[in-house]
Amino acid sequence: MVALSYSFVRYRINDEVVLRPCLKCTLGYGSKSFETYLLVDSGADCSMLRREEAIDGLGIDVTKLRSIGQTGGIGGSTKVAIVEVDLRFGQRQHMFEMKIPMQVSLEEGKDPSLSLLGRNPFFYKFRVDFRMGYTDDPTLGKFILYPEDNPRNAAKFKKPPAYG
Repeated sequence: MVALSYSFVRYRINDEVVLRPCLKCTLGYGSKSFETYLLVDSGADCSMLRREEAIDGLGIDVTKLRSIGQTGGIGGSTKVAIVEVDLRFGQRQHMFEMKIPMQVSLEEGKDPSLSLLGRNPFFYKFRVDFRMGYTDDPTLGKFILYPEDNPRNAAKFKKPPAYG
């Protein structure tokens, strides 16, 4: 079984250093690409690309994107569009490439602090195991990605009840 293990990345918030499960990857769109880190966020329904990275890193003219509505989270809500980007990551002989839809804010100043990989569709393609305290050093953390060899067909399962 293939397993890709990544150490958490140290991230500074004001005077505090926190550990975040960030995946080093390459994002591409058309002929442009760049390396970045994406926060692997099990609490996010969708993936989101910071507006600055969409414009500067991938050359996307966000003024020409069509709004799909609003998305919201702990930081509030913002109007968004969907952009399908190429995602590439891996280690040594185990490299993975996939197209992934990412939301981009159409409003300046409404970005998350980091671009992120949400559950849909990433968590359908990879099982994610977050680990803290696996050594005597409490400042260490890691996450492990396992490719789903036999993804289940969601249509065969009962949908959970609606909340809210």
